[in-house]
Amino acid sequence: MAIKIKKRCIYCRQVLRENGTCQNPNCVRYTPPKDETEKNDKEQQA
Repeated sequence: MAIKIKKRCIYCRQVLRENGTCQNPNCVRYTPPKDETEKNDKEQQA
C-alpha cells in the first residue's frame, strides 16, 4: 500500500489546491480561486 504525499507550497508549506496553486492568503504565491460562476458566465457568452 503506497502512501500518497500531498504537494505543498515551497514558501508557507500549506497544502496546494488540485490545480497546484497556494490556498494560504498570507503567502507570497497565493492566487485567489476562480469562481465557478465566472466560468459559467464565460461559457454562456461564447
